[in-house]
Amino acid sequence: MSSASYDVIIIGAGLSGLSAALRLSHFGRRVAVFERHHFPGGLNSYYYRNGELVDVGLHALTNFVSAKERGAPLNTMLRQLRLRRAELGLCPQNYSLIEFPSASLRLSNDFNEFSAALSRLFPQEAAGFASLVELIRQSDCYGTMPPGRSAREQVAAHISSPLLRDMLFMPLMFYGNPCVADMDFKQFCIMFHSIFLEGMGRPRKGMKAIIDRIVKRIRDNGGELFLGNGIVKLRGQEGRLQEAQDERGQWHRARNFISCIGASETAALCSEPPPELEQSRHGEIGFFESIFYLDRPAAEFGLQASTIFRSTRDEFHFAPPTGLVDFHSQVYCLPGNYIGCEDIPAAKQLRLTHLANPKAWLELEETEYRQAKAEVLQKQREILAQSWPRLEQAIVAVETQTPQTIRRYSGRLSGCIYGSPDKLHRGKTSCQNLILSGSDQGLLGIVGTLISGISMVNQHLF
Repeated sequence: MSSASYDVIIIGAGLSGLSAALRLSHFGRRVAVFERHHFPGGLNSYYYRNGELVDVGLHALTNFVSAKERGAPLNTMLRQLRLRRAELGLCPQNYSLIEFPSASLRLSNDFNEFSAALSRLFPQEAAGFASLVELIRQSDCYGTMPPGRSAREQVAAHISSPLLRDMLFMPLMFYGNPCVADMDFKQFCIMFHSIFLEGMGRPRKGMKAIIDRIVKRIRDNGGELFLGNGIVKLRGQEGRLQEAQDERGQWHRARNFISCIGASETAALCSEPPPELEQSRHGEIGFFESIFYLDRPAAEFGLQASTIFRSTRDEFHFAPPTGLVDFHSQVYCLPGNYIGCEDIPAAKQLRLTHLANPKAWLELEETEYRQAKAEVLQKQREILAQSWPRLEQAIVAVETQTPQTIRRYSGRLSGCIYGSPDKLHRGKTSCQNLILSGSDQGLLGIVGTLISGISMVNQHLF
């Protein structure tokens, strides 16, 4: 059975799909978004636990800058979506820490402060770091800069200390790298801008407030959003898609299609998959994350940082561990330690994240899976008790997220939140009217993903 026709059908209500829909709706395009889940937002969605709103993937909103920085990604995104900064309710980080056994760096939203601290700790690297920063500032990483260069090689040409190199790589890799061991230099520059040169913040009311605002604008502009009803099949001929079938069996026609569900996942829907999507490698970088619910704010136990990037070894390895989890890699997220967030419900949360082996997690049977989660949780409690003995006693509940969780709730075949290492930066596929947005297009993080949807619409549909 056939339904209405649209200018654009968007597959998935992730942030890039929502931003694309809002941008299109501003100009009167008839747009429909189909999402398999009942809440929009994709990997940055939310859910309720005992009446409390919980963000699924929110650690930090990177690219945090003042309103005066008009050309910065955050402010560009706001203009393109016609959102007011006040609608996001952004709160800046207090400070964050990069902790290795031999050194510790304090990271704030003042890059000069970070640079000065780095120069004091590594005086012999000050000139090299300055030259690296200048190279990054001059690069057109959001535009014409070609992908494919090794970030490890580029950084090593400026910085000789392996320790400092790894301290710089750890936050950038954890917050936006789909590659094993190395990083595309283009992505390195994007993430360096996002975290070091610009900074980190957090929406005080979490992602729901932002998502709700975007969804309301889409609907007010005449756009349609179908929740709990995803797309299961894409059909066309002669190199063009013609229609999409939803979960209820209804077919919908459109002139153009945007998918934000991933390259391999999109290929699986197509009767004639574009080869570049079909051949896209599955991601290998996974994470195990626990949300610890406490009986009081984490700050009362002496944790003042907004985020702690901690490696228990001076040599940082960003790769799937041989076992299920790499406990040497630790990222602590403390929502209540953002300025202005001290009294939010999430102030009584602590998120602890480790690198995980997605393939190993996805192969576990149910009984093995439950046992593995219990063992990892016990080890995490021991880690917390070693650093903050009283905090471990204040835990009242725990929720975990594994690569199996990601696959079950997001449809990501590999269980990897950053998707494939093979990014389709132009977004345009060999299928004439199919566009890829989101993580497999190449822009990651909250601001990056929103910009992905905007830029794909601007480049290919206007």
